[in-house]
Amino acid sequence: MLKPEELLRFSLFSSLTAEDVAPLVPHLHERRYRRGQLLFVEGEIGSSVYFVISGQIKLSKSTLGGDEQILDWCGPYDCFSEVLLLETGSYPATAQVLQDSLLLVLHNDVMPRILETNPALSVALIRTLSRRLRLAQEFIRILTNRSTAGILAALFLRLAQPSLKPGNPIYVDASLTHRDLASMIGTSRECVNRAINGWKKSGILKLVDDRLEIIKPYELAEWP
Repeated sequence: MLKPEELLRFSLFSSLTAEDVAPLVPHLHERRYRRGQLLFVEGEIGSSVYFVISGQIKLSKSTLGGDEQILDWCGPYDCFSEVLLLETGSYPATAQVLQDSLLLVLHNDVMPRILETNPALSVALIRTLSRRLRLAQEFIRILTNRSTAGILAALFLRLAQPSLKPGNPIYVDASLTHRDLASMIGTSRECVNRAINGWKKSGILKLVDDRLEIIKPYELAEWP
């Protein structure tokens, strides 16, 4: 059975207490999905928010030319489709399961009643959604002011996961292909190859097993 403490591992709830999130627990339903399944497609009307316990989900959009543009990958303790947290609407992207996954699904019809009786949860959700909006705006600013390598550097920092052990570097999942990364920022796989190889030679990145460790994140943050 899901415990309230486990919800605190999601950034959406990290500033709360187990008591704050306890009212949500009965409304979170476990669902297992197999690799290749579509959870929803861009433009589809929906009313659910998803929380990843295990596995990996890809979020993407279709360009005007019909190509796929990858927006994000969601792994354990990420959530997505928060835009539908309070009201029914259209999904802004397509969500596809990349690895067999265990998700928690929350239908938004319970949220008004829960938020009315839990002010701390209401404030936390507003803060989290506002922070994500600011990050999205900052990334848009980067897209218009940096070189292709600078945009890729910002993307690496946005995708970075916490270190596996205290004192270890943050890292990016090495299963993300150079083509995937190129799709996210609208460039070619060759440009991504050149930038990553250059950063490896400079000691900024280091490939270790199934992860690409970011040894010097401050240099990526300042890449023009």
